[in-house]
Amino acid sequence: MRVYPLGDKLYVNIRSKLHAIDKQLPQKVLADKATSIDSLIVLGDGKEDYVVVPLICHHLNGNKTAAILKPTSTRYGAIQTLKTIVKDYKTIAFTLDQENDELSALSETIKRKLNEIGAKCKEKGKLVGKRVVRYECILGDHRFMFVVIVNGLDDVGGPSHKIEDHLVRLAGVTVKGDSKDAWNGLSEDERLEVFRKIHNDRNVAEKVFNQHFEGLRLRDC
Repeated sequence: MRVYPLGDKLYVNIRSKLHAIDKQLPQKVLADKATSIDSLIVLGDGKEDYVVVPLICHHLNGNKTAAILKPTSTRYGAIQTLKTIVKDYKTIAFTLDQENDELSALSETIKRKLNEIGAKCKEKGKLVGKRVVRYECILGDHRFMFVVIVNGLDDVGGPSHKIEDHLVRLAGVTVKGDSKDAWNGLSEDERLEVFRKIHNDRNVAEKVFNQHFEGLRLRDC
């Protein structure tokens, strides 16, 4: 699947990082607006999501294209951004870090935030240890599917879980404290090698980013 970044800054950031990973990668991953797009990925949190998510999408359905958006507001605040654009999409995936939240409480908060923008949502299932939650929603006369993908691994780092849990696992780093600190402690070359692992080996990537693959599959990406 290709991604179409919404906003010049996001496009430049994604393209630059993909080019550093593999010079041919931007043209394989990034799509033109000319393609019909009815699905959206919202990056609600996580410094590295803008790299990881396009790489995972690249492993999925090659006939699909999804718009990708990183709002200025993070985590739950990013949902407010969707109020004026929801009707443009049939499926929306929302990624965010777990941080210190209980998964059940996080799910309820997201549902409440969707209600606040006028969307009535019904939970239709949870996967991957409740890190993927699917909702069927309606806003006015528009129906859409909303898939929440929560970053984090229970057995990595401390009580606060995030996208860096997955990255340090791929890096083979033993983490005693916060995974973000461990990730930031790696050199730029070491971090690029982790991203290359995600790109070059789908089996390895899917094992470490299980909830991301499962969540994006729900959207038939």
